[in-house]
Amino acid sequence: MKRLSYAFAILLLTMTSCYYGAMQGAHTLGKNHITMTGGATLPAYFSADSKQEAEDTRVDYLEAYPTADFAIGATETIDLGVSSFGYGVGPMVKYNLLDPLDPTALSAMLNMNYVIPMQVMMPRLSVCAGHRFDRDLEIFAGSDLGYGPDLANIPESEDGSHDWDSVDNTFFSCLRVGCKYEIKPPGSPNEDRAYLPESILFQFSIPLDISRSMILAGLGITY
Repeated sequence: MKRLSYAFAILLLTMTSCYYGAMQGAHTLGKNHITMTGGATLPAYFSADSKQEAEDTRVDYLEAYPTADFAIGATETIDLGVSSFGYGVGPMVKYNLLDPLDPTALSAMLNMNYVIPMQVMMPRLSVCAGHRFDRDLEIFAGSDLGYGPDLANIPESEDGSHDWDSVDNTFFSCLRVGCKYEIKPPGSPNEDRAYLPESILFQFSIPLDISRSMILAGLGITY
C-alpha cells in the first residue's frame, strides 16, 4: 500500500504542468503548525475560437493541472515546505513581514522548483497581501513572477510526446486574487473533527505573459 502511495505521489509530481497561481494566502501558519494541501487549476478561455486555436497550434496552451504542498510553521512568521508545480518539485520558504497577530498580512514566498523532464531549476517569487475577517475568512491578492521552461509552449515530437529538448526558457508572471476559509479554526466546534479539512481556498489567476485572454480558476483543500 505504501509503495502504491509513493508511486501515485511521483505520478502526481510529473503531472503538475504549470506555474501560474501559487495556491497560498498571505498569512503564515504559525509555529509548529503542519499542513498538506492538494489543489487543481482549470483554465477558462474567454472565447471558444481562442480555445480551439490553442488546442490546434499548442501555442500558449494551458491544460487543467494539479498542485500539492507540504508546509510547516518554522516560526510565527516563517513557513518552510515542499511544493510541486511545473512538472517538478522543490523547496519553498514564506515570510510574513507584519505582526502575525495582525489580521492584515503581507508576505513573500520563494519556490525553487526542480523541473524533472528538463533537469533545470525554476525559481518563482510570490508577493501577497491579505486581510482576515474574524477568524474564518481571509481575502487576498498577489502577484507571481518566475523564470524557467515555457510550459505553455511545449513542442510535440513526431510521436506526439513532448519535445523537451526544444522548450525555451521564459519569464512568466500572473496576478491572482482569492479567499481562504478556515473550516475548523482554534476554539471552533469543528476543531476536533479529524475528518474535516482544515481550510478551503478559491483563487482566480490572470497570466500576464501569454497572448490569449483567459483566467485560471483554482481550488485548494488543506489538511
